[in-house]
Amino acid sequence: MLAPIIVFAYNRPEHLRKTLTWLAQNELADQSVLYVYCDGPKTDASDEQMKKIRQARAVAHELAVVPAFKEVHFVERSENLGLGTSIITGATEIIQQYGKVIVLEDDLQTSPLFLDYMNQCLDHYEGRKSVFSISSLSRPHPERFYPADYLYDVYVSLVHHPTGWATWKDRWEQVDWDVDLFSEVQNQPEMINAFRRIEYGEYDALLHQQQTGQNVWSVRFSFAHFVNHAVSICPIVSYVNHIGWDSEATNAKGSSQWNFERLADKKELRLLDVLYEDRRIINAWYSFSIPKPRSKWGKLKNWIGRKYFHKDEFALKGKVYV
Repeated sequence: MLAPIIVFAYNRPEHLRKTLTWLAQNELADQSVLYVYCDGPKTDASDEQMKKIRQARAVAHELAVVPAFKEVHFVERSENLGLGTSIITGATEIIQQYGKVIVLEDDLQTSPLFLDYMNQCLDHYEGRKSVFSISSLSRPHPERFYPADYLYDVYVSLVHHPTGWATWKDRWEQVDWDVDLFSEVQNQPEMINAFRRIEYGEYDALLHQQQTGQNVWSVRFSFAHFVNHAVSICPIVSYVNHIGWDSEATNAKGSSQWNFERLADKKELRLLDVLYEDRRIINAWYSFSIPKPRSKWGKLKNWIGRKYFHKDEFALKGKVYV
């Protein structure tokens, strides 16, 4: 059984139009069940904002149709839940029914093989309980970041990537959305350092979320990966392109780092079965994502540690996951 798809929408009709058009062109779209969740207006929504919300819903009904998809269902909220609550509640509702789910937001270009990749990985890794999620996002120019001798089309990531992703019911149910264990991590510098090195600065993002109460769901899902010693499976070549880096974005803001020349077009995938951290990939992701590059002193310390003490401050020890 193919995983159902959820597209979360709000007030960006033209982004949603592109997202649904690309999604409908996927090879497995006509065999897949689609849910479109439309968030409701905020209490202080202006007339212009209300107009955009109505337009987005009209686009959903225009493009999310049978036979482009096997089945189509609409959930139109009467009040505004916000993106975090929308995703948590919507994914929970669908995953309770189907046991797994593929999740998209309304600003993603997908490869025609996006659904094929996601379902292949969901089937392949379903029994590997340390895999908490499947991601469809990679970095642009993969030849710059992945070793030439790397044999697989996916790699093991230590963090959840929320740009086109999937998971299973038994993993989703392990997430503590109140992140009660964060207080334990805060009191142990080694844990803070470990969480900070899972490809990008999730610790600081989670600390900000806890201090402000901001409704950010993805960093809490990443924390669930961390505390459960779990990983995400990510592609070497991206199956999605983020088109939402503009003034209408709710959480994402402009970035010139994410410019994809092509999306993945490979159907026969080489999926790894030994779930190990390739430190070359982890460190490349980390170096690409951290807000500040390492200082010359930091680079020197790292070089001395590797050469004389066989210790790399910015590299993680390899682990094998079951």
